[in-house]
Amino acid sequence: MQNIRCKQCNKLLAKAIFQQLEIKCSRCGAINQRTMSPYIDGEKTHGQTADSLDRRQTKAS
Repeated sequence: MQNIRCKQCNKLLAKAIFQQLEIKCSRCGAINQRTMSPYIDGEKTHGQTADSLDRRQTKAS
């Protein structure tokens, strides 16, 4: 499963396996849209999603 966090306030919104997802954050009201789960038919595709990495997943150079 993948943790789904709000792009505005980083609140955990869901833990899910999905193809398309649209969810409204209850804290800040932002609409978050995601496509393509990292799991397709039980196989992991190395975390590839249509969204960029959040600030916790990036490493400063």
